[in-house]
Amino acid sequence: MTKRTFRIYEGSLQQRFQQSRAKIQIFGGGFANGKTANACIKAITLAKDYPGANILIARATYPKLNDTIRKEYEKWRPRHWSKSFPKSQNSPNTDTLINETEVNFRYVQQHGKSNESTTSNLLSATYDAIFIDQIDDPEFTFKDFLDLLGRLRGSTPYSGSDSTMPSSGPRWLVLTCNPTRNWFFKKIVRPLMSYGNTGHVTPELQQIMDAFNTDTLDGLVELFEGSTYENKDNLDADYIHLLEAMYSGQMRSRFLLGEWGAYEGLVYPMFDETTHCIGQAWARSYLRDLHGRGYNIEILEGYDHGLVKPSCYLFSFVDPWGNIIVCDGFHTVECSIETSIEEIKRIRRSWLQSIDTPQRTFADPAIFRRGAGDKKVVGVTVAELFRDGGNGIKMQRGNNEIINGIMKVQGYLLPHKNHKHPLTGDSPAPYLYIATELDFFVDEIVDYYWKRDPQGETEDIPMDRNDHAMDTTKYLLSRKPRISQMLIKARADAPAYMKWNEQSVPQSNRKAHRYGRSATTA
Repeated sequence: MTKRTFRIYEGSLQQRFQQSRAKIQIFGGGFANGKTANACIKAITLAKDYPGANILIARATYPKLNDTIRKEYEKWRPRHWSKSFPKSQNSPNTDTLINETEVNFRYVQQHGKSNESTTSNLLSATYDAIFIDQIDDPEFTFKDFLDLLGRLRGSTPYSGSDSTMPSSGPRWLVLTCNPTRNWFFKKIVRPLMSYGNTGHVTPELQQIMDAFNTDTLDGLVELFEGSTYENKDNLDADYIHLLEAMYSGQMRSRFLLGEWGAYEGLVYPMFDETTHCIGQAWARSYLRDLHGRGYNIEILEGYDHGLVKPSCYLFSFVDPWGNIIVCDGFHTVECSIETSIEEIKRIRRSWLQSIDTPQRTFADPAIFRRGAGDKKVVGVTVAELFRDGGNGIKMQRGNNEIINGIMKVQGYLLPHKNHKHPLTGDSPAPYLYIATELDFFVDEIVDYYWKRDPQGETEDIPMDRNDHAMDTTKYLLSRKPRISQMLIKARADAPAYMKWNEQSVPQSNRKAHRYGRSATTA
């Protein structure tokens, strides 16, 4: 029989994953980058070093369980280690090893007699370690994830010789996934990426910390990502060539390079949470610092009115270097005009306080039509209702041209040479930033696609669903120049290789720009 070998090299993605001691270990990335094999090897190692342990290996459905991870497990587990491993679907799907460790293979979804979906007994026991292959499968939910954390109660003693290993348990949750933008990305992966950049802890991350009774994420969760190429030494020579022939463009970025943001047909594929999202606390401090240094602050607002559909409002300020920082807002279904007025005023007070600067609220031109949005009010526009609502809100017509608006937003989202990120000081950098706390904005922009015709070809029209924050962003930028016009004007005053950000700026103002660069070390 041919001896099987899985190659793990010094400093490789596979080695970093095998050496992880985090309570939650996530292995994502491109196709065939070693996710399942690495998870099985780690599970087998724990089964050996924690004699008598109870270990769970799970997938979404029975066919996926038996056709993928169970086969991979048997491929790497030495045969003579197993004392009993029934293969019948009606038998307990458990590998009992000679050291009394039990490795249980379970699945989430099963079918009852009437073919209705029910929940399996996945969570009917406690475990020393849990391995979930493809947590991004649609059968898994965030509740399943939290319930799994509650099953990690095992205390089997460690018998190995590695001093870095937990003395009991180890009470690890190991997850593999493909780069899919479902609940797992939105509630776990994206917040983790944002946490690394801003330090902001979302409610979902707080729930993870609470489950382990800790006040920090450091060392608690680790995310490993890698392309197919990082596992090339364990793949057949023609496998990568086959994938390269099958996929190109964004599909190649997603399936080979394992990039979370690579999705065919996205209107804003350049959007990246780690670059474009900043915390509200930093934005508030930055605004106050700019005001304290004597800068004139420009305030921009956008509003999209809805009755049954959500009303959306975005509040932003513009710094002296052209960066637009969207730092607050709301996205509310069945929001009355009176409620919208009060919420807009509350947000303004929260951010402006002693800052006296005019606000410009650009809105959907439809609210300036007589009777628009409310058939009961004949001859009165929604804009007039806002204006007359007791020291109300004065709206201005926003630009409603779809393609031109999208092109403008794309220009502000794209990183530009010689432009610096206001928080990190990195270059190239975009001109548009979003507060991490505005989940509704991020949820929309990562799911905002172009329409496709019956032949599957992309049309120059975005899909008309879940797009209220996207429309509001276009309105907010109505009177701002295209980014290309800004860059041309800046180069006319100073060559591109020079510090155009500081052109004609007093010495005191230059210090304010360095505030952004020093924020990461503060």
